[in-house]
Amino acid sequence: MKLHYLLFAALPCLPLAATAAPSSEESITAPETHNRELKVGDKAPDQYKRDDQTIKDWKAKGLPTPEKESHWVRMGEHYVLIQITNGVVLAIQPAS
Repeated sequence: MKLHYLLFAALPCLPLAATAAPSSEESITAPETHNRELKVGDKAPDQYKRDDQTIKDWKAKGLPTPEKESHWVRMGEHYVLIQITNGVVLAIQPAS
């Protein structure tokens, strides 16, 4: 019984970073954004909503399938998943 208590007592001490996906990032600063920091949930510049910015070979680059009405674009050294309709950043992945 004491072992169970010790295990549950130790859970809050475990690092939260262990649950985060290792390949995603929380924010980026890209030259194309005039050095403005972009985070998931922020609105990207309108140029990234256009089809000519779309990464067509996202699967070959190891990126997850884009969500409906979204596409992957490249911003500096990152791939960014953009909602096409409103330009909201849905995900950020480092480019390899």
